[in-house]
Amino acid sequence: MHMFRSHTRQWWIGAIAAALLASLAALWLRSMLEHAVRARIEAAAARHGWVAHIGQVHVGVWRWLQLEGFDLDLGSGVRVHADRIAATWPGHLRLAVRAAALTSTAGISLSSPATTWDVAGIHGEDLRLTLVEPQGGLSIRKLTRPMGSAWQVEARGLDVGHLLDVRRDAHPLFAGGIADGRVDLQANADALRFYMDMRARGVRLGTLAESVADDPQLGHPTDASLQFDGAWLRSKGTINIPDVHATVGGAVLAGSISLRDFDKDPFVDLAISVRRLDFAQLLGTSGLAVPESLGIPPGGDHDLGSAMIDVSAHGRLADPASLAVTQKIKLTPPRTMPPAIARLRGDFTFSPDDGAAPRRLIDVSPASPDFIALHDVPPLFVRTLLLAEDAGFYGHRGIDLHELPTALLTNWSRGAAARGASTITQQLAKNLFLTRDKQLGRKLQELAITFLLESALGKDRILEIYLNIIEWGPGLHGLRPAARTYFGREPAALTLAEMAFLVSIIPGPIKYQSSFAHGTPGPGLRALIDDLLAKLRSVDAIDEREYRRAIGETILVGPPGTNPVTPIPGLAGRPVHPSG
Repeated sequence: MHMFRSHTRQWWIGAIAAALLASLAALWLRSMLEHAVRARIEAAAARHGWVAHIGQVHVGVWRWLQLEGFDLDLGSGVRVHADRIAATWPGHLRLAVRAAALTSTAGISLSSPATTWDVAGIHGEDLRLTLVEPQGGLSIRKLTRPMGSAWQVEARGLDVGHLLDVRRDAHPLFAGGIADGRVDLQANADALRFYMDMRARGVRLGTLAESVADDPQLGHPTDASLQFDGAWLRSKGTINIPDVHATVGGAVLAGSISLRDFDKDPFVDLAISVRRLDFAQLLGTSGLAVPESLGIPPGGDHDLGSAMIDVSAHGRLADPASLAVTQKIKLTPPRTMPPAIARLRGDFTFSPDDGAAPRRLIDVSPASPDFIALHDVPPLFVRTLLLAEDAGFYGHRGIDLHELPTALLTNWSRGAAARGASTITQQLAKNLFLTRDKQLGRKLQELAITFLLESALGKDRILEIYLNIIEWGPGLHGLRPAARTYFGREPAALTLAEMAFLVSIIPGPIKYQSSFAHGTPGPGLRALIDDLLAKLRSVDAIDEREYRRAIGETILVGPPGTNPVTPIPGLAGRPVHPSG
């Protein structure tokens, strides 16, 4: 009996020791596996130039693999994050992802609270992911081909709103919509070929606000579609998309785009045609209201007219001046012109938004001593103004896309809004009807109002109103008050250099005040003035003698509300009288 008890005790001791050794071995093996998984994921990311960070890696029985705090830096400010990624085996491989998000430097983010995917073919040549939760309707396949690989994404009745939350600076950018269609990608060593045919019903879009203080609203539900196919031929350095079709908010777009010498000196060839762009529908789809400043009563006709636009551009992106742009715009005015637009055909008053209180009214009529009719403006001043602000004014229909590529490329290269491309009609639309907010939504409203002005008024009337209401300094509006305030004379008596001065400060009438606070333009402002004079000479608007005299002229000015510190030649010591 004693021997039996001794053997039993020895057996239990051995069993316990074996269990401890097995547990230690399992822990050691599990630690090794977790370390190996982490290293493999990080190495795979590094091969693509990415950086992966994983908070914790767990290897187990039920949950084969679980990653917590997963972050992937794709470069250029693009990051992917997931709180948890878990792989399980309920008879087949299943992947669950919780709180996933993709963010970019532009403030755009895509997030999904939780998704579950069935995974098939992970050990074979092809891989297939099928969405299970929160719904079905989406599959992703990776196909291995002899000369490369291919990806196929297919959506069938996919409720995008339940799957993704798309925002910019915390504001909704996209919502809802039932999507159907597919996307194909085929890649090999020489080329990447792509095809898309997607349609969505009940899509709601939001405007792209530039400030988190703005509160853009989602637009009216609309149907949308996008179809295109093309190829990126790496060996030839070309991207070619020969046929693009898109619809949104009732507008139909078709076009093509080609980029050559992509890796060296890109040459672009672009053609876009937009058929019947309805402006009221465009604003509604974009989450924007028809501006109240147009005077349309509640429940009134919100018809803002429509347009057909054809645009083509070709040239080298590295040389914006080489880009040749052609445009053709056909406007269809609304059935009834908005009251605030119609009143501009006659005398009216205007209250500028200068941020000053109390706001004063500007009387745009011959009865006002500050008003100047267009036929009383010196022709050379008009030529100077148009050359600087809108050279194609009398040839376009409110927008001038010839200047847009240069403006966009210049701004992009400088990393700031260094140059604008607004026409005189666009500037007038902004000054008369819109706030100073800087957001894409306001630009869409500006576009609609610009075409209304072009439809309702002649070019001469647009220019006449512009010259009488635009800002030339703090509380200073209109050409006649500006000429009197800065130079103590009427516009007809301005010298060529003084005309160039007034035109040169239009883009920043407040900003430039310090440039001539001591009575003469500083070096920076004087350089702008001289450059404008040189442009006048280059188009033979002035002769060489006039140019030399203007370049050598000393410009003496008095900032608004003051008298000039030095008498202006020709005024016999008369003081400058401030406007208003």
